[in-house]
Amino acid sequence: MRWPVTDILRRPGPAIPLLWSVALTAAFAVAYAPQGWPLVDMSRLFASAAGNDWPQTLVDAFGRGREYRPLQVVLTKLLYQVGGVTLWFYKSLILLQFAAILAVVVWLLRPTGWPRTVSAVVAVCCVAGLPSSQILLALFPGNVYSLATLVVIGTAALALHPPMRAVDWGFLPLTLIGLLLLELGVLVPAVLTVLWLTRAPGVSGRGVGASWVALAVYAGIRLSLGNSADGLQYVESGLGFADASRAELGELFANAPYLFALYNVAASTLTILLSEPRAGKFKFIESLLVGNTPVWLWFHVASSALTTVVVGSLIATHKRLTSRDRQLAALGVTLIVGSSALAFLYTRDRIAVMAGIGYALLLAVALATLSERVREQRWGRCLVGITVVLLAGGWTVRSGETWLRVRDTAWETYLEWTDRYDSLGGGPPSDLLDGLRSSVLTRVPDDPRDDPSWTYTFFEREISR
Repeated sequence: MRWPVTDILRRPGPAIPLLWSVALTAAFAVAYAPQGWPLVDMSRLFASAAGNDWPQTLVDAFGRGREYRPLQVVLTKLLYQVGGVTLWFYKSLILLQFAAILAVVVWLLRPTGWPRTVSAVVAVCCVAGLPSSQILLALFPGNVYSLATLVVIGTAALALHPPMRAVDWGFLPLTLIGLLLLELGVLVPAVLTVLWLTRAPGVSGRGVGASWVALAVYAGIRLSLGNSADGLQYVESGLGFADASRAELGELFANAPYLFALYNVAASTLTILLSEPRAGKFKFIESLLVGNTPVWLWFHVASSALTTVVVGSLIATHKRLTSRDRQLAALGVTLIVGSSALAFLYTRDRIAVMAGIGYALLLAVALATLSERVREQRWGRCLVGITVVLLAGGWTVRSGETWLRVRDTAWETYLEWTDRYDSLGGGPPSDLLDGLRSSVLTRVPDDPRDDPSWTYTFFEREISR
C-alpha cells in the first residue's frame, strides 16, 4: 500500500510548501487566539457601521477624499451585520486570508523537483518572517491590507495563467477593487505592464490597457472629490536615529520636501533588503555607536544580508533563467520598487508588505537557479546546500519571532481595555463599547513578561521585560 506522503516525497512539488503554509497558519492561529480588538480604531469603525444605515454608509464610503478606501467602509458594515463583534468570526477570516496569500505565493512559484520545492518553502518562511508581513495579521474587519495584497499577487498569478488571456478585460474590475480597498492597488497596473513586457501568457495589451483605464477612473474620482490633497501632509516618521514630529519635518524639509520623500523610499527599500532601518530609524547603526546591539538585531541584519546576496546572484545568472523565472524576477523587482515608492510620505513596516513578497519571490528564483546551476559541481552543491540550510533555518526562526510578536500584541490589546482604557479615551459606556470590551476580556492572554529571558535576547519583542 502506497501512502500519499510517500508519493509527495517521491515527486515533490507544490504540495509540500502548501502544507508548510497550512502549518504556519495553524501555528499563528494558536498565538492569535487571545487577540482582542484594538480599542481606538475598532470603537470608531464599528460605531460608524452600527450607527449608519446602508445609504448613509455608501455616501460616507464613496464621498470622502482623504484616505479614500470605500470598500473598507462597506466591508466593515457588511461584516458587522453578519458577525456583529464576535471575535472568532473576524479572526478566522484574517487567518484564511493569510493562508491564501501564502498559497498564492506557492501558486506563483509552481515548484517541481526538490530544488524548487525547497526554495518555495524558504520563500514562504521569508514572507511569514518579515516584519512587513505582520500587518497581514492585524485585527481589522476583513483586514484591507491583506485583501489588497491578495488582489495584487492574485492578479499577477492570473497574468501568468494562459487561459486568462481570453478574458483579460477582467483586469479592469480587479484593478478597481484593489484601488478601492487600499492605495496598494496602484501596483496592479504596474505589475500587469511589466508582466506583459516580459511576455506573460495570461495578459495582452488589452488587459494592460483595461487596468490603466481603471486607474484613470479611480484618479478622476479622487480628484473630483476635491479634498484628497488634505492627505498630503507631513506625518510623524522616523528620521535618522529618532522619530520626528510633523512640525519638525515641516520645518526641516520646507524648501526641499523631495529629499524627505527620497529618504522614505530608500529607507523602505533597505528595510526589506537589510532589515535596517526600521520605520525610518537606523536602530542597528545607533546600537553599534552606543555599544549595545541586541542579538536579535544582529540576526535580523545578518539573515537579510545573506538573503540579499543570494537575490543579487540573479544579476549574474539572469541569462540562464527560464521565461517564467524572468517573469517572476521582474514581478519581484516591480513589487519592491513600487511598494517602496508608496512610502514617499512616511515609512512604516506595513507599507513595505508588497516589497516583502517581491523579495521572497526573488529569493525562491535565485535559490532554485543556483541549485540547478551547480548540480554537477561538488563544491558548488555543498556551498549552495549550506546557504539553503542557513536561509531555511534563519527565516524559520524569524517566523517564530512573528509568532511571539502576535502573542505580545494580544497582551498589549488586552491592556488597552484594562489598564489604559481611560488614558486612551475609551469614552462613556455604550452597548457597542460594552460588547467590544466583553468580547476582549472573555479570555485573558498569557503575560509575555513571564516568558523565558532568552526569548527577549534572541527575538524582537513588542514589549520590554
